[in-house]
Amino acid sequence: MSKVNCSGEFMSVLSDKKALKKAAEELTVVKLQEVIRQLNDVLESRQREAEALAEVEELVRQKGFTLQQLGISVQHELAPASTDVVTEKRPVKPKLKSINKEKQYFYVDGGKLQLLKTHTMKQGLRDRGISILSFADVSKKHQKEVQALLADAEQQAIKNFNAKVQVWNQWAQQHGGEILEPK
Repeated sequence: MSKVNCSGEFMSVLSDKKALKKAAEELTVVKLQEVIRQLNDVLESRQREAEALAEVEELVRQKGFTLQQLGISVQHELAPASTDVVTEKRPVKPKLKSINKEKQYFYVDGGKLQLLKTHTMKQGLRDRGISILSFADVSKKHQKEVQALLADAEQQAIKNFNAKVQVWNQWAQQHGGEILEPK
C-alpha cells in the first residue's frame, strides 16, 4: 500500500469504506494493530479535548457569559462529551396583538358562528362549502355572538403573550435584555 502523507488523503480513505477495507487487507496484522493503536490514541486525545471544552463552556456559562461574548470561536469536530449542553437562541421579542373586530373573519358551522383563527383555514372551509364572512357580513342573528368570540380570542392572545413574555424574560435576565411586563 502506498504511504498516505496528507491528512486530507487519509480522511478520504477513511470515509470511503471500500478503499479502507482494501487498504486494511493489504496491511500485515502487526501494521494493522499499530494503525488501530494510533487511531485509538487520537480518539482518546480528541475525547479529552471535547471534555475540556465542555468544562470551559460550563465555567463560562456559570460566570454568565457565552464563548462568543468572550470572543472565542470553537470548531466542534466531535459531539460534546455531555449531551446537556444546549445552544440557547434568542427568543423573538413578544408583541401583544390587539384584535380589531372590523378586520376579523367569521364562518357559520353547524348553525354556530365561529371566528376564523388563521387565514390558512379559508380554503379548507370553502372546500367544505362554508362561506367566510367579514365582520360587516355577519347576520344580525349572529351579531351577539361576535363579542363573546372576540373576547375569547383576546383572552387567548393575552395568554399567549404572557407565555412568550415569560420565555423572553428568562432569556433577558441571563443576557442583559429588556424585562417585559405581562398583561
